[in-house]
Amino acid sequence: MMQERPETRARSVALIGMIFQIILGAFYTVLAVWSQSQAMWALTLLTTLGIIIWLTLLLVYHQRVAVQEEALETDQLRRQQASGQVGEAIFDVTSEEMLLARRRLRWMYRWLVPAAALVIIVALVGAGLLGWSWGLFRPISATTWKDVQHSNVLMWFLGGAAFLSFLLSRYAVGMAKYLEWQMLRAGASYLMGVTLASVALAATLGAIHFVQNPYPEHVLAYALRFLMLVLAAEFALNLLLDFYRPRSPDEVPRPSFDSRLLGLFTEPGGIARSIADAINYQFGFEVSSTWFYKLLERSAVPLAGFAVLSLVLASSLVFVGADEVIVVERFGKRLPGDLEPGLHFKLPWPVDRAYPVSINGVHELIVGVKQQEDPNVQDNLILWTNQHAQEAHLKVLVATPKLAGFMTAPGGEAGGKPASSDASANESGAMSETSEAVSVSMLRVAMTIQYEINEAYQWITTYRDPEAAMKALAHREITHFFANVDVMGVLGTQRGPIEKALWQSMQKTADESNLGVRIVFLGLQGVHPPEDTAATFQEVIGAEQKKNATIRTAWADYNKRLSQVAGDVARAEQLAKAIEKMNRLDSDPDATPSDREAAQDQVQLLFFGNEPKRIRPVGGSAQSRIAQARSERWKMENEAHARAVAFAQEIANKEAAPEAYYTRRYLRAIAESVKGIRKYLLATEGEISTRVFNLDIKDPANAPMDVAVGKKPE
Repeated sequence: MMQERPETRARSVALIGMIFQIILGAFYTVLAVWSQSQAMWALTLLTTLGIIIWLTLLLVYHQRVAVQEEALETDQLRRQQASGQVGEAIFDVTSEEMLLARRRLRWMYRWLVPAAALVIIVALVGAGLLGWSWGLFRPISATTWKDVQHSNVLMWFLGGAAFLSFLLSRYAVGMAKYLEWQMLRAGASYLMGVTLASVALAATLGAIHFVQNPYPEHVLAYALRFLMLVLAAEFALNLLLDFYRPRSPDEVPRPSFDSRLLGLFTEPGGIARSIADAINYQFGFEVSSTWFYKLLERSAVPLAGFAVLSLVLASSLVFVGADEVIVVERFGKRLPGDLEPGLHFKLPWPVDRAYPVSINGVHELIVGVKQQEDPNVQDNLILWTNQHAQEAHLKVLVATPKLAGFMTAPGGEAGGKPASSDASANESGAMSETSEAVSVSMLRVAMTIQYEINEAYQWITTYRDPEAAMKALAHREITHFFANVDVMGVLGTQRGPIEKALWQSMQKTADESNLGVRIVFLGLQGVHPPEDTAATFQEVIGAEQKKNATIRTAWADYNKRLSQVAGDVARAEQLAKAIEKMNRLDSDPDATPSDREAAQDQVQLLFFGNEPKRIRPVGGSAQSRIAQARSERWKMENEAHARAVAFAQEIANKEAAPEAYYTRRYLRAIAESVKGIRKYLLATEGEISTRVFNLDIKDPANAPMDVAVGKKPE
């Protein structure tokens, strides 16, 4: 009967370990998806990466089986050659070059095992850093953690899987005590780490199911992620040190993925022996053999038991403060009657759990988000135009009805005068799309709520974090409430009624949410625009002031111009309307002559006044223009009259002496035509004239009439 060889048995165990690791990884994957537990997901990744270790061990031991078979065949061939049963071979079968299986095994020791270790290191780092929906430094009390589902069933599945993996790990550890099977220690120690992680996760799931405490599961998720990173660092260090460690050619190496850290928990008593060996090595002699160490070794268990017993007894004592009560739960169910101030006894943890609740004090809740303080900014003054990080605030949107009316109305008011009705409105009265805007404003609100807890059990059981729930309700109520109020009312005189209404709304919401609280005070500590809008807000105020100043300047110029034109504004406006009416009637073919005459009489009355009716004439520049027009009229009339009288005199002169009249008019025309022209007198009789001409340029009017008309004497 042929007996099983050691390498064949190790190969079988490695194959069983790999198959078990694959099944366990698939099973844990299903549990992780089913439970939505982050710690379960970390355990799944840790378990799945162990498949690479068992696969490497399977390949190595399969090659070692091939080496053993090659050695048997070589030994058998050598005996046959020695006995003469076979002829002499061409090649020496005992040479190293002919032992292919042994050479391949050495190659695997040199390259395959370090490569597998490197793959495991990269996989551990990737699993520890990537593929997670939460960061490594998220607080365990954060509300963004997913709730674990089916914790009561999941912990039993983990317990059964941990028991099976423990059995396989212990079996492999027992085999690894022998030299030819010592490489199985790498898979056994890793599987033991998975076992311990499964047990720890089952315990945290028990805490979730029995005591409703999810924090241990969050802590374990962190621990498993850090464990993968620590194992990656350990394997990397082992891989680095193995390159510099001397070894013989046929020495079986210790794989780099054989964790020394997990090996401390693999064997019973391994931790104590490892500590003892480390102490002996550090001190240079057998410290573990001294009486003091033996005493500590014998007393360690009783001391640990005494410490555990003391902790259990200490958890049975409950001290209740003066302003609080203690709610006690036994196996998750509330016990009747809360514990009043003083010393009380209860069953030890985790049978009974005590929850202190301060019901006789006033609690304060600051609503808002506190800004991060800037060391370069001095918050000496709390003004809305500067940063004041010490004040928590909440940004909300409030309604701006005045802005909405300005944007939707066809005309607005400016300085008491109606604006043009066709500024930018369409036929329906709505503004065009180019003038659309959002009729809301943003405010920064700081609010303080003071409340008392009336129902302690409702306060601790309705929500996981009741203060955070109440803060979230306050944020929602503020956002909803301020969206329905006027911005000027919040910033102005409506602060008191708004606080009262918000107080009542917040109390109603707290009652509907079963918080078990009574609000005793609610105050708006600060309501103002955000500080980053200060410059824009001040620009708007400046623009409004500039607009009002421009309007007042325009009105002043309006009054000045009308006063200068008509003496006062009222008479100018009346004249403008009367003239407009007269012009309209003049151009209207349907207007009657009496209407036109009445309109003209009204204009004349406003211009010239009526003393019997005590209507004074128009003043200002219009009056001066009228006076000037009257003077021009009289001047023109007098000049025309003078020209008419002179013309009549001309007619009389003409009729009295026609020839003299024509001669004088002729000479006057010649004189006027040659005015400004130089005149020359030339003598033309004979070649040489010796005559002397006497020129008399006297006025011919002084000459006799016959000479003046050029008549020769008879």
